[in-house]
Amino acid sequence: STFLAAVTRAKPRIADYPFTTVVPNLGTWIPPLSGRKRDAEQGEDQAAGSTGLVLCDVPGLIAGASQGVGLGHAFLRHIERCRVILHLIDATSENLIEEYHMINEELAQYGSGNLANMPQVVVVNKMDQVEGGEEAKQELADRLKEAMGHTRLMWVSAKEKEGVDDLMVRMSSYVGKMKESASVAVVANTSS
Repeated sequence: STFLAAVTRAKPRIADYPFTTVVPNLGTWIPPLSGRKRDAEQGEDQAAGSTGLVLCDVPGLIAGASQGVGLGHAFLRHIERCRVILHLIDATSENLIEEYHMINEELAQYGSGNLANMPQVVVVNKMDQVEGGEEAKQELADRLKEAMGHTRLMWVSAKEKEGVDDLMVRMSSYVGKMKESASVAVVANTSS
């Protein structure tokens, strides 16, 4: 929720304890002004159009969510509508690799298992709180990349808004590429 509030105008409930988010929250990220016009009279950004991103902040999943434990099905259902999963991981967690695996197991076990095949970008939040400096951060990055099986890993501090602008610009580009490849696939399928 802190991340959603940092990159959108959404006002989700934020507290200093886990599982604060109890319902999915939506927010729209609007890219920086470069290349877009500003309404001089209103002083407001024009609509984001196809360059903005709608973000869905899904409450933390618990083990068994795919089987309906807690509100797992309700939360996982929202993820099915997404193009890319932005998987936020708490850098201060003592079990972040295990938590990463648990979430991905829940994604694989839900419904037809298609969620496990969705592209993911893994974001380590609270980078400002990683103890041990760059060496500890690199060790954590190596462990995560091994667990992830890809290299789409970024670091942010949502609370301090460090790295969030870069992440969102990259996410916009990545989602744009996903849309293009989906359009090409649809065109290819309809013309055969």
